[in-house]
Amino acid sequence: MTIIKSLRKRNLYRFDPIAYILLEKFHLSPLTFGLISITSGTGLYFLTAWISGTLWSKPGQMGLLQDWFPWIWVLLIAPVVLSYYLWSFQAIDKVIQDLEASDVLRINESEIEEINQIAFSGYKPKWRKFLALSSAAIFSIFVCITRFELKNSWTSSHPLTILMITVVTFIVVYMGSVLVLNLITNIWILHCILKRELEQREFNVNPLHPDRCGGLRSLSDYALKTAYLIAVLGIMVGSIEYQFIARGVGQNYWFVHLIIPLDIVLSVVCFFGPLIAAHRGMRRAKEELLREIAKQFQADYSQIHSSLTGDAATLKQGAEKIKELQAFYTLTNEFPVWPFDVQTFRRFLLTVPAPLLPLLIGIVKKLIETFLKKWGIELG
Repeated sequence: MTIIKSLRKRNLYRFDPIAYILLEKFHLSPLTFGLISITSGTGLYFLTAWISGTLWSKPGQMGLLQDWFPWIWVLLIAPVVLSYYLWSFQAIDKVIQDLEASDVLRINESEIEEINQIAFSGYKPKWRKFLALSSAAIFSIFVCITRFELKNSWTSSHPLTILMITVVTFIVVYMGSVLVLNLITNIWILHCILKRELEQREFNVNPLHPDRCGGLRSLSDYALKTAYLIAVLGIMVGSIEYQFIARGVGQNYWFVHLIIPLDIVLSVVCFFGPLIAAHRGMRRAKEELLREIAKQFQADYSQIHSSLTGDAATLKQGAEKIKELQAFYTLTNEFPVWPFDVQTFRRFLLTVPAPLLPLLIGIVKKLIETFLKKWGIELG
């Protein structure tokens, strides 16, 4: 019996009623839930537009089929957030399982209950639900209020569309808030487990493991998946910024701009957070190896130094050993101390500017419009 079986037996998602229903009752996978959200969201959009008569644009009113912004939400942001929402409850199990399989974690049967308590203490608090509900309420109220000032947008074209967008925003933001809390909790759980491993036994890292991460590829993959999620959330934030700038209400809601640096900080935390504890273990293991080599080098060097007046064969043999120790030290010093490779880090760096791209497009568009107006050219 391993820790992963015990964690699955007590399912972490049981602490969230929506996740429990979706995973336990309907047996939905994250991918299936995402696809369902696309289908149901698209159907809801068309139904709302049909009832409110806003399918096509009219004078002073943007139609659903002429507005690209709501489609970013229904085809990209919502399904990604909802898929990751379910994934976040199960991801920690997979990481721990892979760390056990690579022998990085060696948890015996007597330690399983203690590990379970660590995991449950992170998911059980009731304040998590309160915080998620509060975030969803505040954000949906903000969306509802801003719809009345946002012109040339389908989401503000009719009271029914405003109501629908407000309700959908509440649902998505609630699940997104739970998702962020889960990611933070998962980081805390991994830190606690790896800290225990460092305190109770030697950290078992395989520097020459084929995954080029010391046997910790699963941790690296998990961190990269969270970075991809934050990139999608960044696109959402950037799209909101673009909408406000392009439609001339950005100056009224200046505080929205603060979400961009917060998103960048969150992307860094979500990527490096799960890796820092492993980094400490990998660095300690490497330093211990280097220390042992240095001790042996010092002992052999002192022995050779004391036998300088001895025969040449003994001196030559000692010198060869010194060279081998130097080469061994150089090789060991190249061992990785972070559980990711260059390619993974490069992918992470590409996700960081995501929230800035729509914002940059909006600023460039405004500058072009201003420049053309000076030349007497009006864009339609």
